[in-house]
Amino acid sequence: MDTNVFISKLKSDDPYNSEAETIIVNLEKGDEIQAETSVLTLLETAAVAGRLYHARMGQEDEDGRQIFVAKTIKMLAGLKIRFIHLPGDAPLPLGNAQITMPSIFNESILLSIQANAPLRTLDLIHVAAARHAKQTNHKLGAFVTGDSDLLSKKNHLSKIIGMPILTPREYVDGLGL
Repeated sequence: MDTNVFISKLKSDDPYNSEAETIIVNLEKGDEIQAETSVLTLLETAAVAGRLYHARMGQEDEDGRQIFVAKTIKMLAGLKIRFIHLPGDAPLPLGNAQITMPSIFNESILLSIQANAPLRTLDLIHVAAARHAKQTNHKLGAFVTGDSDLLSKKNHLSKIIGMPILTPREYVDGLGL
């Protein structure tokens, strides 16, 4: 699952809000579906929740914002989700130099070369995490995202990560949820 699936639940005007609600309800139960997502999802969701709270409230209520962000992260952490983390560092040879960096960054850089289409930084990390997840869990059926940039490249990216890329609507409809 891409971060925007979880963020869609927070935005009542999001085109995938109802599908995100359905996905999250089923992830709370833990018996119909299972999901994996990058640990980056926690950070992105916290950042968006803080911005959404401020925009909705139209005032500086720091205590309320902190409570809203904490509840959002607690809700996300309480779902039946496996958070993907590529442990350790990996060397990236660059000509005469070699740079050691976190493995997920190394995989994301390699993906940026393979993707043959420009992707945003955080999208590279999510797609790299999805590819890693598929390699370690062959039961994964799809990468679910509402990101129009990723969806516009889904045929090419699906081949790279080894599974189809679906919108939340396609995912929910496909499972009959």
